[in-house]
Amino acid sequence: KEQDGSRSLPIWIQMSELFSLAIQLSLDAVKLPRPFAHDLIKSVVVGLQARVSQVVITDIEDYIYRSQITVESPERILKFDARPSDAIVLALKFEAPIWIVEEVMERHLALTNQAGLTEDSLRLRLQKLQPKDVINHSA
Repeated sequence: KEQDGSRSLPIWIQMSELFSLAIQLSLDAVKLPRPFAHDLIKSVVVGLQARVSQVVITDIEDYIYRSQITVESPERILKFDARPSDAIVLALKFEAPIWIVEEVMERHLALTNQAGLTEDSLRLRLQKLQPKDVINHSA
């Protein structure tokens, strides 16, 4: 959701990243017996005396979002392509800002309008989703 606005950008997050995100958002209320991959990545980045300085949702193509993680160390700045779900978890772990390129927001709004939805109707539709609505039971 925009910090100083009303627009929002829903991003689907797979179950494994959702679990990591939920653990992160629990503010350490949940302790795990061993670290997850995102915890390992944070340990490596910190061990290299670096930090995640920002995450940017950079593109949307075929309804798939793309993102970039910026890692800064005293010597250099590196940018890595990443799935938005992973990037968001790392941004939260480092308390880094999450940005969205304006063109991505505009394309999202255009796709929403093409589907005959408004921001409010999309939000309501997503709030009403149940696991059975998105899980394919045919194998």
